Amino acid sequence: MLFLHLLPGLLVLLIGLVLQAWPPRHINWFYGFRTHYSMRSPENWREGNRYYARLIVGTGVVSVLAGWLCHLLLQVPASILVLAGLMLPLFMGSILLTNEHLKRKYGNR
Repeated sequence: MLFLHLLPGLLVLLIGLVLQAWPPRHINWFYGFRTHYSMRSPENWREGNRYYARLIVGTGVVSVLAGWLCHLLLQVPASILVLAGLMLPLFMGSILLTNEHLKRKYGNR
């Protein structure tokens, strides 16, 4: 059951590492940090994807550690709910933090 607890965090970590290693070069609707604000200009796009990739790697590491702790301390149904309850705000927070970073850095461009 440890695998069940670690898998979500490992997948998030993998996504972050892929975004860091192969950032999307051009604005597109398929791959990358795609928000209305990040897609306004090529500068926003590059910076948004760079910043978001770093946050997602951190989110993945925190999620793996949380999954390991949940596995050790809680029973399976409760541990999965706690882990999901932690990961959702981490994801939402990373999106909001990236958009705020772009607004501070580039204004309304």
